[in-house]
Amino acid sequence: MLKFKKKHSVASAPYRISLGGGGTDLPFYASKNEGFMVSASIDEYITVMVAKRSLDKDIFLQYSETERVNSIDKVSHQIIRELLKYFKIYDSFQVATFSTMPTFTGLGASSTLIVAFIKSIRNLMGQTRTNIEIAEEAFHVEREILGLAGGYQDQYISSLGGIQIIKVSKDLKVACEPLVLGKKELKSLQESIFLIYTTIERRSENIIEDQKKKLKSDDKLVLDAYDQIKSIGIRAVSELTEGRIREFGIGMDDHWKIKKTISSSISSTNIDSMYEEIKSLGALGGKIIGAGGGGFFMMVVDKQRDLFKEKLVNNGYKVLDFKFEFNGAHVLK
Repeated sequence: MLKFKKKHSVASAPYRISLGGGGTDLPFYASKNEGFMVSASIDEYITVMVAKRSLDKDIFLQYSETERVNSIDKVSHQIIRELLKYFKIYDSFQVATFSTMPTFTGLGASSTLIVAFIKSIRNLMGQTRTNIEIAEEAFHVEREILGLAGGYQDQYISSLGGIQIIKVSKDLKVACEPLVLGKKELKSLQESIFLIYTTIERRSENIIEDQKKKLKSDDKLVLDAYDQIKSIGIRAVSELTEGRIREFGIGMDDHWKIKKTISSSISSTNIDSMYEEIKSLGALGGKIIGAGGGGFFMMVVDKQRDLFKEKLVNNGYKVLDFKFEFNGAHVLK
């Protein structure tokens, strides 16, 4: 058992939404044409408490379920089990997690959990890590140890927070740069984005694997689609910094139309119907956040926003009130 500097540690990491270029961080695309994304963290979090157990050798986990076992190999929660093994913790330990969001919603939950866990553990061990180092470590655990399919966006934006331009080179090196908006432009963007819960849960790994299969059968279609999505992401930088919300919303609508051509698992008849209905209520456009298949719509509205929200509620939609957050992963004191 490692020596810990504290009795317990608590850390939170934020969920994220993509504001442009979503999917171009996937290795199969970025390694060919380079990835470019605009991503933002929001004030919804996963929080992880870790502590050494002093009087027994049990591993005690509290998440949406409870586990108390006497062997690391008996831990059912795959992510927590592999994180404990990664840190060489095999007994006498307690982990409690809680989330303000449902699972499988496209907001980067698995990466957010891993980032919060690593931040909390490193603090328990008395070790200082930059948030870039936390992101790199989280990526290693999630993609290389656990083997979960996905890109680079989630770990970096959850760890860094704020609004970031994330670039992935052909040799899969990641560079992040804050996208700084003026107060007026940030307020306008905040008021223009609506997150609408579809109530449909989905696993992003399955959708990403389906895209890989499509790549093998028609790589030109997939790569061309992501080229167009990347161009929309690049344009989004000037649209956001200049407060051109209408162009940004139309770009999101184009993004969604293009993304649906990549894989049949990205949308469905039900999702398409909801999207068209939400647009008819006053949205310029939007998309499903994350890989697709369910979770949240991110819709952009440039006028009569209160009326739009009222129509959403009257039509039975659940709207998540959120704000951008700029703390990233952080220890709670």
